[in-house]
Amino acid sequence: MVRFFSIRRIMKGTAIFMLCIAAFLLACQPRYAGKETQPGKKLLSGAVKAMGGEKNALGWTTRVEKGTLIQINPGWGTLKAECRHFVKKPDKLKIDNDFSAYDNPFYWTYYCNGDQAWGVVNLTVRQHPRITQNLREYLETVDWLAYYNAECDTFFHLSDVPDDSLFAGSSVQRVGCVHNGDTILFDLSRKTGFPVRQIENGGTKHTLFDDYRKTGDLKVPYHTTVFENGAKNTEYLWDEIEYNVEIDEAIFEENRPPAEGSAG
Repeated sequence: MVRFFSIRRIMKGTAIFMLCIAAFLLACQPRYAGKETQPGKKLLSGAVKAMGGEKNALGWTTRVEKGTLIQINPGWGTLKAECRHFVKKPDKLKIDNDFSAYDNPFYWTYYCNGDQAWGVVNLTVRQHPRITQNLREYLETVDWLAYYNAECDTFFHLSDVPDDSLFAGSSVQRVGCVHNGDTILFDLSRKTGFPVRQIENGGTKHTLFDDYRKTGDLKVPYHTTVFENGAKNTEYLWDEIEYNVEIDEAIFEENRPPAEGSAG
């Protein structure tokens, strides 16, 4: 009886020891996201790397873009503007759309500086919650793909991409992420790895990107086209994009209205 009890204890102790080893080895294994999310994250990170890497994509401090804006508005026709965007992280932005440069007698200029945002239309200063929201969203996502890759925690890969009037499904890989409760899709070129389309607002807004050029340490699109509800409405044709250039901070103070509640 004593001999049997000892063997049984040895066997039980060995089993417990093996279970402990297995648990330890399992704990040492890298933790992976579910099968749905991990492939999307991997593909999006690859696109960021193809464009110059996360360090370069997130590490710049200022950016200046100069080019032409084309807008198509029902009842207004097609309008062109001399367009310039000035960004200084984290909270300074000026968007200057001068339609008068193409014989249209008006201009729109928008500013965000700190906690205040405003617009100027033909010398009239305007403030509105929508202006504030749009400009702050611009600044929040100014790092574009690298921002979503770093900030989102839910990613997925859609293996079956249907053909449409803009792209053959076989030419892209579609990945998605969830940002502040909204789903954003990116179509990545199978040839270059660069994003060629962004789909948002429940699929009603499609933004196309092409003409990628080496700009400093990054490769960025110089041509952007926006479709809303299937109709083209905005196009940017950039002539010049520069990073980490000096910007006179006075331009972010132009036409600033008095702070709410202040005298005058």
